[in-house]
Amino acid sequence: MKLSLILLILIAFISCKKSLSSLESGEEEAVTAWVNTNGLQGITVTCLAKHNNNLFAGTSNRGIYWSTDNGANWKPRKNGLTDTLVRTMVANDKFLFAGTEKHGVFRSSDDGFTWEISNNGIGNRKILSLAVVDNYVFAGTMKNGIYRSSDQGSTWQWCGNGIPFSFIRSLAVSDSGIFAGTEDGGIYRSTDLGTTWNTVSIPNTSGWISSLYIYGETILASSEGISSKVYRSTDLGISWQKSDSGMSAPGVYAFTSAQSTIFAGTYWGFFFSTDNGVSWIEASQGLPDKTIYAVIVDSPFVFAGGYAKGVWRRELSQILTNE
Repeated sequence: MKLSLILLILIAFISCKKSLSSLESGEEEAVTAWVNTNGLQGITVTCLAKHNNNLFAGTSNRGIYWSTDNGANWKPRKNGLTDTLVRTMVANDKFLFAGTEKHGVFRSSDDGFTWEISNNGIGNRKILSLAVVDNYVFAGTMKNGIYRSSDQGSTWQWCGNGIPFSFIRSLAVSDSGIFAGTEDGGIYRSTDLGTTWNTVSIPNTSGWISSLYIYGETILASSEGISSKVYRSTDLGISWQKSDSGMSAPGVYAFTSAQSTIFAGTYWGFFFSTDNGVSWIEASQGLPDKTIYAVIVDSPFVFAGGYAKGVWRRELSQILTNE
């Protein structure tokens, strides 16, 4: 009788311990959970943008999708979009602009329901980067440098004076000017809305500038190629420091930020930094593939889009409170 009672107590204790362990494990999984959104499963997402409280995803062969419910569900929006490989997107108050692989720039004034071509004056139709500054739109091309539009993309003028290399991989905007990253690893700055450019290049780079991001007084630049690295400048590009501590293999495709935290999508996963990009922490657990081409924040979520995985989202609070 005593032996039976002891066995029952022991079984109850083990069962209780397993239940607690399962609960704790479940809580940990919830904390680190990335959730796959609907409508883009298996599709490669190349860029993400926000316009009029809606989210947009550019893809490698399916055109553009949009979401009106904080990224939970996505539907195609490509009427008039004759090139379905979308490399980059940017928005201002009036238009959403899309840069494509072969057919140049498209714009939409109705949240992507319809698109119109917007190439008058652009010499090369392979668009690698886009940026908006006040009433101006800038487009970086593959072989013809950079173009500027002062009329919402109706017409464009070449504005690459001072940039010797014609592949404009990335663009970023701050109060101190416009920054352009090129295929040869150069970075250039314009303080007169693109009329002239001056070099602020990173020394000893051996690859192209895949992404630029400006966060307050900090400029982040990622190089890809023979040696992939992340660099950081706090003096408008006069000096640079290597800034990829914590990244398993640097090479950033996209940056974004929220609440004093910078997020980075890389070939090797999703990372975040709470010290202005000095060091990085990986937060890729739960993602099916670590190659991330696009990141964006739309509170309360951060989103990651990448190679053949569609768009995944995660609550910002899960990352910000579990550093």
